[in-house]
Order: sequence, then structure tokens, then C-alpha cells
Amino acid sequence: MFRTSLTAVLLSAAFIAPAAAVTNKVIFNGSVISTCLITVETPGLLSTNGALTTLSSTEAGGVSGTATILTTGGNYSLSTSAPTSFFQAPQYGDDDVTFSTQYSASGVTTLLDVVGSVTSPLGFGLTNVNVDLSATKTVGVFPAGNYIAEVTLTCE
Repeated sequence: MFRTSLTAVLLSAAFIAPAAAVTNKVIFNGSVISTCLITVETPGLLSTNGALTTLSSTEAGGVSGTATILTTGGNYSLSTSAPTSFFQAPQYGDDDVTFSTQYSASGVTTLLDVVGSVTSPLGFGLTNVNVDLSATKTVGVFPAGNYIAEVTLTCE
């Protein structure tokens, strides 16, 4: 009888005593890669000077092209490359033409009228860029017609 009582007490103690809490940790991993993302926002518009020897976004009626650049790491720089010819031009419109670019920036990076081929360091985050293009006829004038040129933005 003693044995049965002891067994009953031990069994009831086992069912009454709370279980010890068990814990563990869930680990989360993540990484942000260092990147530079260029998004072209609006195209530029070329306008001519009175002598018809220059087509430029800086002439009256011209408009700068715009882009945003997002950097998620350091050591990125910005530059532009002027075209060597028009993507589209009327006959003789591409003859004897020299191109130049410049850019300005606001946001985490502030720059003003930088010559396009000059490399400028970018800050960490979002930078707004205005890009200008000038095409100059070294001989003659620009003939009537439609002109399209492409400026390359580089983030490296």
C-alpha cells in the first residue's frame, strides 16, 4: 500500500509541476550590395543659336536632360561621354561637328557645370543630375531637320 501511495504521489507531482521553459533564437541574415543605379528621368532638348552654328541644351529654348543616381556604397564617381556624331541628323547635319557635355548635381552630391569628361565623386544616397549637350559646327551652319544625340552617363 505504501508503494501504491508513493507511486500516486509521484505521478500527481509529475503532472502538477510546470515544465521548464525552452528557448532558442531565430537568426536573420541580410546584406545590401554596393551598387550605383542610374535612372534617366527626362530627355534634353537642343535649341540653336542665332547663327545656326550651335545646337545646345543651354541655348534659349533648350532643356537639360535629367537623371537620378542612387548609390548604396562608397567610392562611386560620375562622368559623361559626349557623342562623336548625331544618332539622327539630316544630310550634312553631322559634318564638321564637335560635341561637348557638362553636368550639374544636387542632393547628396552638389556639383555645378562640370565638364562632362571630368570624373566627380558621388555621395552615398540619391543624387539628381542635369546633363547638357552642345554641338558646334566648325564649318557652315546646321541644316534644317531633326537631330537626335545620345550622351552616356557613367557611374563607376
